[in-house]
Amino acid sequence: MATFTPTGHSATLKHRLIQTLLIAPEGPIIVVLLAINAIAPSIWIGAGIMLLVVTFTSRIMALYLTSRALINARWDTADALAAVASTLHPWSPDALALRGAIALARGKSALAVRLLQRAQRLAPNRSSIAAALSGALLEQGEAQAAETAARRALEMEPGSAAARLYLAQALAAVGAQAELIEEQLRAGLAHQPEPDAEVSLRCALAQHLAQEGRWAEAALALSAARAVLPHCSAAQRSIVIQRIADIDRAIRSGREGYAA
Repeated sequence: MATFTPTGHSATLKHRLIQTLLIAPEGPIIVVLLAINAIAPSIWIGAGIMLLVVTFTSRIMALYLTSRALINARWDTADALAAVASTLHPWSPDALALRGAIALARGKSALAVRLLQRAQRLAPNRSSIAAALSGALLEQGEAQAAETAARRALEMEPGSAAARLYLAQALAAVGAQAELIEEQLRAGLAHQPEPDAEVSLRCALAQHLAQEGRWAEAALALSAARAVLPHCSAAQRSIVIQRIADIDRAIRSGREGYAA
């Protein structure tokens, strides 16, 4: 008897169906209810459809508002909104990823890793989740795992600035050659990232160059970071301003020591 083996097309279709269900689990139920309502109209079925539509709309709005609150460094608001989104859909990879980002911003790296790992299991082909997990693993001091996560993110999205940054930091933590670290940072900048990612990459490059004693190049990289800073989100500015000041002091100190 012949056996059926799923083809690449059917496997892809199955994956897309699963991802669709994770994003909008109400969808298939709404379709079924609409079909039933077309055959046997009922006010109760109509009410059920409306309830599902409101639930879906509320969750999407909560996710959007969570991301906006996160960008504006409103951690309590972001946390509350993410909790609403998770309550409405506990298996939402988007809600889990946002909760992980909030936990990381609040210094709860262990919680961030757990949340992002759950999100990755649900959405294994999302580069942004793999990159975020890499950053959380770095905060936990798990450099090799962070490197693996960053490389996985880059396999899915070679232009991911966050993944390039975290890969460079992971390589530095495991003692890789300076050239390899610089290569990753410059590769991230070559893809013209958004301001938040760009300023982080330029700060990391400036710090790396300073550690290599390349003071003039480090100063130029830091100057470029300062130029990008006004275009960054409030959350990123609150993080980066102090870092720029620290790197600037290191460059000045290094230059003075070299001159002496």
